[in-house]
Amino acid sequence: MVRKDKAFIITVFLEILAIIFVSLGIWIAYTNFNIDVSYYEVKDDLIPDEFDGLKIAQVSDLHDRDWKGELESLVAAEKPDIIVVTGDIINSVNEYYDNSLDFLKQAVKIAPVYFISGNHEADCYNYRFIKNLMSEIGVIIADDKSFIIERGDKSINLIGIEDPSFTEKNDYFDSYHVIIKEKINSHKKEGLYNIVLSHRPEYFRAYVEAGANLVLCGHAHGGQLIIGDKGLFAPGQGFFPEYTQGIHIKNDTSMIVSRGLGDSVLPRVNNMPELVIVTLRSK
Repeated sequence: MVRKDKAFIITVFLEILAIIFVSLGIWIAYTNFNIDVSYYEVKDDLIPDEFDGLKIAQVSDLHDRDWKGELESLVAAEKPDIIVVTGDIINSVNEYYDNSLDFLKQAVKIAPVYFISGNHEADCYNYRFIKNLMSEIGVIIADDKSFIIERGDKSINLIGIEDPSFTEKNDYFDSYHVIIKEKINSHKKEGLYNIVLSHRPEYFRAYVEAGANLVLCGHAHGGQLIIGDKGLFAPGQGFFPEYTQGIHIKNDTSMIVSRGLGDSVLPRVNNMPELVIVTLRSK
């Protein structure tokens, strides 16, 4: 009798374990192959009334993932005024880019597309060639440039930051902090609302010190494995990183971090790929 009870308990335990593993597998698959659309409204006194309701679609860290038209459809459905691509369309491990280029060909038909580079572009041997292809299809290369966007007689300023890994420095964190801060200061327009496109969220302090109003970043991949609302690891931040997703506010600077839409080396766990939609609101 005791042996039968033990056998029954073991069987039930194994069945429960199998259910848990199957459920976990289904959840991981679901969260890897579906796109979460996240919405943010940003209010600021510097946003003119003419820009109230301006919608920005942010695409980040595609890593040449093929969404088979789903991403284009989601972006088109949002009817954004501009689309920003905040780095890493390439997977530098294999230097593939065809799927990302196909997406960009459709994106430029929806709205003006502004692109800034990430670390994978810096690590890609063919990046100059790929950048030329993007320009040919109408993508605006925003690396280390600024653009005045006008509505009526009012304007805001859009600043693009080339990933600092294009610049060789010895002291990684401190030098990158200085590089990013100097680039923002050189393109910032006083009295205007300044939006910064920069790949790396770990330099939040530099964005705050430079006086950026809104910063759109990626790079962290949501922390790869999300437990609750916390990521496990992010490049440039290490384990248990602070900036992996969502909005972070300090002083007059708001930074929105996209979880991205692709993978580079590690798979995602409990971490849905993300399309970010930002709407500007005047106060």
